[in-house]
Amino acid sequence: MSEAEALVSDEQKPRPLNVFFDVDNTLIMWNGKLRNHTRDVFTALKDAGHTIYVWSGVGIRQWDMKRHDLDEFVTDYFIKPLEKHHEKLESLGVPMVPDFVIDDHKSVVDAFGGYHISDEAGPEDRELLDVLNMINVFALDEREPSDEPGGGIPVE
Repeated sequence: MSEAEALVSDEQKPRPLNVFFDVDNTLIMWNGKLRNHTRDVFTALKDAGHTIYVWSGVGIRQWDMKRHDLDEFVTDYFIKPLEKHHEKLESLGVPMVPDFVIDDHKSVVDAFGGYHISDEAGPEDRELLDVLNMINVFALDEREPSDEPGGGIPVE
């Protein structure tokens, strides 16, 4: 069992979330390498019943996910709004408001809620494991989702 799988409790069933990941400096670092634990985290999220989406401000990034053998985990790809985040979702073809975003741009996390990830990752980076833990905690929260941006997700 991987570290990521160990963070998911079998005793509680999380509510399914629409989880949106940015690509550059979030999943794929400046040198083209995948951030540590990405595959394990994607596996754990899918196993927990969450839906993974990938978006980027520079276009559809399916090729990048295929290159890193992650396309099988991703339900769909979108262009990420870089301003007027909520207002631009429809025009960019995003059919829902994200439940949880992971992005190195704080403005996107502030708009939707989620985890503001560091844009640098060293050899011992475990930040995506922290992300997985936060998603699991948020998914177990029995409160009704908020209509406010971020839905009550603590911003890291």
